[in-house]
Amino acid sequence: MFGKLGDSLGKAAVRAKLKSGGLLCPECGAKAGSLPAKWVDLMTCGKCGTRASLSEWAAASAPGAAKGRVGEPPAGTRIRVSGDGSGGKVWEIPASGKFGFFMLFSLLWLSITAIVSGGFLITFLSGGKIEGNMPEWLLIPFFGIFWAVGLGTLYTGLRNMLASHTVTVSGGRLALRRVMLGRVSEKSLSCAGITTLAQREFYQQNYQPVYGIEIKGTEGKIRFGTTLEETEKAWLVAELTEAALPKPASHASGGAVGVVGGVLAPMKVGGAMRTEPFSAVIPGLGMRGFWLGLTFVLVAGGFVALAFTVMSHDSWIGFRGIWLVFNSLFISFGLGMLGQALLDRGKERRIEGNATEISIRTYRNGLILKDKSFPRRDVMDIRASVSGSSNSTTMKRVELIVGDRAEKLASWIDAGEADALVRQVREVMGR
Repeated sequence: MFGKLGDSLGKAAVRAKLKSGGLLCPECGAKAGSLPAKWVDLMTCGKCGTRASLSEWAAASAPGAAKGRVGEPPAGTRIRVSGDGSGGKVWEIPASGKFGFFMLFSLLWLSITAIVSGGFLITFLSGGKIEGNMPEWLLIPFFGIFWAVGLGTLYTGLRNMLASHTVTVSGGRLALRRVMLGRVSEKSLSCAGITTLAQREFYQQNYQPVYGIEIKGTEGKIRFGTTLEETEKAWLVAELTEAALPKPASHASGGAVGVVGGVLAPMKVGGAMRTEPFSAVIPGLGMRGFWLGLTFVLVAGGFVALAFTVMSHDSWIGFRGIWLVFNSLFISFGLGMLGQALLDRGKERRIEGNATEISIRTYRNGLILKDKSFPRRDVMDIRASVSGSSNSTTMKRVELIVGDRAEKLASWIDAGEADALVRQVREVMGR
């Protein structure tokens, strides 16, 4: 269900980008010409000759996908680059000093919350009575939520304005040191364990995505940089990728994908294809889909119960009616996720290969439910491209490149799992 929804949204996004002249080549950034005849067909760049799926073109055209170049800092940047004396590299990022959206929002939010909650408090202290059916004790957690949101946003705003950062790559580790009002916090990751290093959408401001730099590894993740200019983020990603990640091998021909500025981009591949058998699990939502659906049902169901127990008996056409319809939609969506999770229970999707063919198979209890196979000589590559984000987690689409077509393996899985699957399959295929 969600794969089809994601495909429909993806096609609409690609067409919209093409009409606006914003569909760009994932390798050289040149603008696209016309779409191929079929969605699954690869599209060739008229400038550099790169052949990639429409999903890859769309991912390369998304905000935050800009590429920087190592050793070419943006004009006017205040970021200072130096060595650490032991062969490592240091990037010093001064505090932005910008008042920013979060500061403005938090001050307005806290001011309104203080006026409203203060009015209720004065009423209680003066012996007045609050009209309505809501129990008086419920006002404490109710306003507590508003104060927590305001104070949390204020902290974020102060951090964005006053915090300075130092990023160091040395001795096989990447470290981030943040200093704010004399308070120092540090976090580091092993370079060998880094799985993704790229720009990611952290939040939205005025319905526009705001990107920062996310470095995710086996020991956790590091996130920073939302106040930087877009060109600075792209340049830093390229610099950190060069310093912290293993260098991709250079080949003569073909179509593998390497990390360029934190974005998967087609590269040339050569050499003989390995033919030993292999089998790799294709990640899915699994039980996460079940728990997410259950959360939707319980939370929306609680709001529906609230409408009947706390709200006054307004007209069904009024606010309570809108409230009930809105939350009923969330309940339906959650039930759909629960149903899909139950239908998929016990299923496992795999990409498997032998000397003559590569197959995409769905298993249940060891039995094959679905099987789609291709001659091994026709399979050129496996690639992952960004398809969106969920709770600030980047999600990716994984495709098998078969001749001139892109066969979907997954449309909405965690970026780390997607990249791990690509690496695993490429390794056993000798790519």
